[in-house]
Amino acid sequence: MNIKMTGFFSGLMVISAVTLFTPQPVLAEALPTDKECKKIENKDTELAGWCAAVDRFVGNCLACHKMVTPQWPEGFPEGGNAAPPLVAMKSRFPDRATLRAQIYDSRMANDKSLMPPFGAFHILNDQQIDDIVEFLYTL
Repeated sequence: MNIKMTGFFSGLMVISAVTLFTPQPVLAEALPTDKECKKIENKDTELAGWCAAVDRFVGNCLACHKMVTPQWPEGFPEGGNAAPPLVAMKSRFPDRATLRAQIYDSRMANDKSLMPPFGAFHILNDQQIDDIVEFLYTL
């Protein structure tokens, strides 16, 4: 049998092989749920960003976005599918300032965006936005 791989499928095979054979970081434990976040004091920046992002009364990112992380808390809801998944954020937003601007007021890049302008409408403060950016850069 002669198999010819072209274009998309050959690229997919290369990506799959690289993913399978690239050492992946060993993660210590699952991230906390939104309820567990409320009990944690002195959060580091990335953890504070995760907690702000998943809290339904703060960032509420999971209402529209799905996040992809191997540290996902067991039994925690996956997130929405109304907006792009939050994955490979460093690749999608190589410049932190661009990602921060997207969260602050997505209407600046797309005036038809349905994403709330979290900074412009004071839904999130500057520190919360910075923390969320730091967390998203881990995805």
